Amino acid sequence: MGIYFIQTTNKSSIPPNMQIADELARIARGEVLSDDWNKQIYSVDASHYQVSPCAIIHPEDERDLKLICEYSYANNLQLTARGAGTGLLGQSLSNGIVVDFTKHMNKIIEIGDDFVTVEPGMIKGVLDKELAKRKKFLPPDPASGNYCTIGGMIADNSSGAHSLGYGSTIDALDEVCVIYSDGSLATAGADCVDDRLERLKNLLAPYLNLISSKYPVVTKNSCGYRLDAAIASGRFQPQKIFAASEGTLGMITSAKLRVRDIPLFRHLLVIGFKDLLAAISRVPAILKLGPVALEMLDHTATDPRNHKGFTDSGCLLFAEFASDSANIESVSAKCREQVSESGFIVEAAYDDKSIATIWNARKSALSQVMKMTVGSRKPIGLIEDTVVNPDFLYEHALQLLLDYRENALDYVMYGHVGNGNMHTRPLIDTSSEREIGIMQSIAHKTFERVVRNGGSITGEHGDGLARAAYIEMMYGPEIFSLFRQVKTLFDPKFTLNPGKKVAAANQ
Repeated sequence: MGIYFIQTTNKSSIPPNMQIADELARIARGEVLSDDWNKQIYSVDASHYQVSPCAIIHPEDERDLKLICEYSYANNLQLTARGAGTGLLGQSLSNGIVVDFTKHMNKIIEIGDDFVTVEPGMIKGVLDKELAKRKKFLPPDPASGNYCTIGGMIADNSSGAHSLGYGSTIDALDEVCVIYSDGSLATAGADCVDDRLERLKNLLAPYLNLISSKYPVVTKNSCGYRLDAAIASGRFQPQKIFAASEGTLGMITSAKLRVRDIPLFRHLLVIGFKDLLAAISRVPAILKLGPVALEMLDHTATDPRNHKGFTDSGCLLFAEFASDSANIESVSAKCREQVSESGFIVEAAYDDKSIATIWNARKSALSQVMKMTVGSRKPIGLIEDTVVNPDFLYEHALQLLLDYRENALDYVMYGHVGNGNMHTRPLIDTSSEREIGIMQSIAHKTFERVVRNGGSITGEHGDGLARAAYIEMMYGPEIFSLFRQVKTLFDPKFTLNPGKKVAAANQ
């Protein structure tokens, strides 16, 4: 399981790249790219992987996408959906055909009182502005929200800072229109079930108890397929099988998601602590007050030039409370009391502008982390997205710190501690086999500990190329066998984003 992975094809029947590009140009109206420059651009995303596609296409509409899927299926060609390329683990990288939705299939179809329907290439930041005009918001708010796409958020089951109060993308997803690998169209929702989805229901029905016992009891999970959400409490919600599936089950052409009213009152407290463990020790107490967001930013993930007001303390917690009632002030006051013995208030904000400014500083943590690359020394994302019950978070963080210290590794640490979701990356020299071995050893040890304590190895960033090999460890062979059956049901030739989630026998 290398830190880097260059995917190569094993399908000897694949026609030459230029032939693929020419044939795509004949069947679809959207632009086809196959020159070396564009293939180089699409060979990377926000991860450390590089995989060169054979062609890129910008479908104009559903008709284009249907024809592309039919062509791919008939010729056993790999087909991978791509949004803004913000995936951290190589989800949208492939040496097959990359389908970029951002140029044409990027529109709002409808905004209702409590829902929005959009195409997959819709930029989250653009949608946010339109919803704000109606005093509405779509709760998932990943750090890349200004430029990531809704399709990508569904693919990874993105969350963000406010998932503590409002849930992840999967919780907002009410309906999806999809095109299966063979080109057939379907709508999946509570009242929309086709033959394939009915077969999914029948496949899962005998395993309700197994699914219930094997899935983590945490508020965020993007590992494997979300069978638990698709058939939660015996209620079949087929649209949720596509959330966190990384485009391996179907190509989404539109999605209907629930939106909320912007709360009337919001209070945001920034609380300073001497160190990371002191901050995390207060998380369970703050959670009892019902914050909609509880974030952590350790000094290792800040840049003094950009966080001048935040660098006097070793670690920060960001606690936001929101309500339509003015009694939020008393809740905020109780939070101050809860942290007074070990923490102090760095900043407090009560208006939307000030709150947005503070959250933007918190969201910049990931970009600061990515800038820490110097030559072959990089902040590697393999264990950067674990989730545990918040009551176990202190022990989890302590063990991570001990592992880093034992191996003399520098690191960064921040994350959604209210969900027990820790983002951490050791700085690894990727040219050193010894350090790569250390990273893999820490990953195995960390994942075993997380699973043993009922957590998830992947909270919101997905599995991609980096964690696909660990999915069976997470769920065990019985659930993993179900994953393979689900993949085969939806994509029998394994042409949709192969190598992610589960692989075909010859991959």
